[in-house]
This record gives sequence, C-alpha cells and structure tokens, in this order.
Amino acid sequence: MYRKVFQEPPGLRSKVTKMFRAISLAPLFVLGAISSVHAETALSTLTALPTKHALAQSYIKHFIEPLNAQGKGVVKINLLGGPEVTPAQRAPQAMQRGVVDILWIPAAYVAGIVPEAQAMMLQTVGIEQLRSGSGFSTFEKVFSDRLQSKLLAWAETGPGSGYYLYTKPEPKLKDGVVDLTGLTMRTTGAYRPIQEALNATTVAIPSGDVPTGLERGVVHGFGWPTVGLGSIGLAELIKYRVEPKFYNLANVVLISNEKWSSLSAEARKIIEKVAKEYELASVQYMIAQNKADIDVANKAGVKALVMSGENGKKYLKIAEDAMWDVVAKKVDPAEARRLRDVISR
Repeated sequence: MYRKVFQEPPGLRSKVTKMFRAISLAPLFVLGAISSVHAETALSTLTALPTKHALAQSYIKHFIEPLNAQGKGVVKINLLGGPEVTPAQRAPQAMQRGVVDILWIPAAYVAGIVPEAQAMMLQTVGIEQLRSGSGFSTFEKVFSDRLQSKLLAWAETGPGSGYYLYTKPEPKLKDGVVDLTGLTMRTTGAYRPIQEALNATTVAIPSGDVPTGLERGVVHGFGWPTVGLGSIGLAELIKYRVEPKFYNLANVVLISNEKWSSLSAEARKIIEKVAKEYELASVQYMIAQNKADIDVANKAGVKALVMSGENGKKYLKIAEDAMWDVVAKKVDPAEARRLRDVISR
C-alpha cells in the first residue's frame, strides 16, 4: 500500500506567513490609531466676564492663543464663551463638577467661597515678586484647600491695573477726600468696602444694567476697572472719574485639582510656562489699555476729580483699610496679617 504524500501548493507558505504577519501587526496599527486620536488633550474654558470685555480679551490673547500654538499636538483649549454660557456666580461650581475645565475669573467673584481671594487685589509688590516670594504659593494652597483647584495664573495686575469710581453728579469733598453721601453706587465685592467707607448707598445690579440704571437715576455711579469702560459704551453716560485709582486688579486662572492631576507631565509643563508668560504680558497690556481708556473717557467729556498729595494718600488708605477690614472679618485675623505680609511692601 502506498501512503499518499501531501504536497504543499506553490506559494502557500508565503501566503500563510504574510497572513500571520498581518494579524500580528493589526493590534499595533489599532493602538497607533488610538494613540494619535488621544495625543492632544482638549480642555474647555469659560470667562466670567463677557468675552469682548478688555480683561477677557487679555486672557484670550495672552493665554488661550499662545497655549494652543505652543501646545499643538499635546494640549489645547476650547473657549466656550462667557457668562452667557454659565453665570459668573455659578462658574466656580461648574469647574468643580467638571462642566468646564479651566476658569478665568476676577478673584473678587470667588470671595464667597474663597474669602482670602479678596485680599489679592491689595497686593503691592507685583507679579514677579509674588512668584519669586511666597505670595503666589500662599494663594495656591488657599485655592487648593477652599476650591479644590490649582491656581495657574494671577493676571492683569500691577501697573495700569486697579479701579476708579465714576459718578454722574459731581461728588462732594469732605476734608479733601471724596464724600459719596447721598449717592447710590452700583457695587460688587471689589468696590463695596471703599464705597461704604465714603458713605455711599450701594446696590448690586448686573453690569449690563448699569446704563439703564444711570439713565433712570437708580444709580448715580459705579466702580470700574481701569480698562473696559470705553469698550462697553459707559464713557458717554458718566461725568466724573475719581482719582487716584485704588487697589490692583486680580484675575485668576483656575483648573480643578482632579483635572490637573489627570494631565500628562508634558501638558502641565506647557500650561505652567504659558501661564507665567501670560502674567507678564498682561501687565504691559493693562498699561496700554488703561491709557487708551482714559483717552476715550476724556474725549467723551469725562472730568478727572483728582485728590493729590496728602489727600490722595488719605483716600488710598481709606480704600486699603476698608478692604483689609473685610478680609479680617472673613478669615482669622492672624491669617489676614500673614496674607498682608506676603503681598505688601
């Protein structure tokens, strides 16, 4: 009996080899595709002020745009909008819940949750010293403990930043200092201490309602940052700007601790680098924007009511003491003194 010997068809071994090679490489192609899809982390962001506001524009131009350029392929930020998306008072909670990843917001807006944040506008040393000293790190811990978030940037502060009081009727002077007795002023946490110290009646209304409030006599004036007055058309509605400016602006960029820890080391490094560059760029932006805003107000006929010399110093001391009193009532007095030591000259 003869055994039938199997003969391999021509080319079979080559076909089988190629098939197994393709099967073994397939997972690598799949992993590669997944890796390429997830290589760039996308983060969402909100601004607590309208995106057209001069301050929000600083964040967009000096943080979002540079980050998207420098972080290409690693991390990017998508701007969702401003308070029309999530009202400013609810924005911190939205960040905590993960509805938004990164939040840009004036520090005074989070004072209800982070009472120490109100002291940030009282810094007098500048962002470089805040970074090189213990000022920035002190508030990093404060935000981490109070809001479970990481402080990425402390921006739009220093020269050119601060606040003015604006009024429609001419305010009176008492002992060389402005007296707001009989005037109702639109207020926020940033202005209430000085306005009340100067005997004003204060009322909280949305910034968008200020024009109507002035026209109807509901308010006689308001406090406003050193930038942004002209961009929203308020310069034509008031008559007097009280000088000198007081406090410093303090806008913060925050990301939840949970989201921050989920980012790659490379993404975190890029974000921190851009954040520091943003802080410095925002200082120069504020100087230029403040000058432009003053020019717009002057052309609109706004008159500067200037307290100079000792009267100016007295005015600024009233402003500073009023705000520190507020901070000291919200936090332990010893803590208030410690904060004052790390952010004041």
